[in-house]
Amino acid sequence: MKKQHLLASVLLFTIVSLTACKPDQQKGTKKTSETSKEVLFIPSSSEVDASSEEGKEKSANDLSFENTSYNYDVVTGATQTTFGSNPKPLYSYEEKLKKMFWSNQPPLGLMEGNYYTNEGYFDVGNKGIVEIITDDTSKIINVEFNEYAAENYYASNYSGANKRLSDYAFFQAQNPRTDTTLVTVVNGITFVEKQMREENRIEGNFETVKGSSTTARQGLMAIASELKDQIRQPSKTKYIGYAEDFGDGLIGRLQLTVTDGKIDSARYDEYFADQPEKIAVDQLKQYYRQSKYFSLTYNEQTNKDFVIFSDTLTKEIIDKQKLTIENTELTKHPSYASYQKLVEHIKL
Repeated sequence: MKKQHLLASVLLFTIVSLTACKPDQQKGTKKTSETSKEVLFIPSSSEVDASSEEGKEKSANDLSFENTSYNYDVVTGATQTTFGSNPKPLYSYEEKLKKMFWSNQPPLGLMEGNYYTNEGYFDVGNKGIVEIITDDTSKIINVEFNEYAAENYYASNYSGANKRLSDYAFFQAQNPRTDTTLVTVVNGITFVEKQMREENRIEGNFETVKGSSTTARQGLMAIASELKDQIRQPSKTKYIGYAEDFGDGLIGRLQLTVTDGKIDSARYDEYFADQPEKIAVDQLKQYYRQSKYFSLTYNEQTNKDFVIFSDTLTKEIIDKQKLTIENTELTKHPSYASYQKLVEHIKL
């Protein structure tokens, strides 16, 4: 009889102990599910390793495109804007930067082909520009969008700023309105570009990133589609450009357009790497995912030294109609050596 009472007591104690554990176990599981939202990208593939490209002489249009894999929440129509809302923050800024990713990297290598461009205004006065390069078979080699904030933009320091190559995307990342989507305007731009390039078309419907779909559909996609007939015909204006990863966290890019054998436009810029740890100079790490020409903070700190150099350089190219520079003030500038590395790959 005593044995039966003892067994019953042990069984009862075991049941009570297990029951007492359940609330803690459920609470822990619930907490994990609420705070472990999946990141939207696979960072290991975010950039081409510059060292792996050394010593490889590529032909024209054998390009290396930035190839991060994303897990976007995509839509096939415009979504309602959250502008003007004031949601409660879900993450700290530091937490968001670990979950978010966007790239400023241009296609690396030599690009040549027919050149087409179009621009227009949309939304509250933002300006969109599209540039399209095709080969002789009318295949799309590259589609590149840029968006500039309206001159009366509510954040006045970004008035007229290039949203893609300034720190504007970081400004978006600090806003709680991007907490649920974890994307910036740059994500929306590059996602549409990739589809257009890979599907060899600029008209019709495309998937867009939820959170940036309105800008893409009402602005950039509409501006591009206006060129749908032109890009299937040869262009009088030719494009030639070259971009190279220098391996120190900087990418140099020279772009030219030529009409009837005459250089009618020239652009030179240097892009900071997508990850700060890839930038060799500590003082420059803060400018990652921006370009020297369009970074507001970099130009404020350097009194627009690079902008002045680039503008003077490209004016010299157009005025002299050659890439060899004889202006001693330009040749003494620190960026001139980088410019020379790019010129070696361009033949007019």
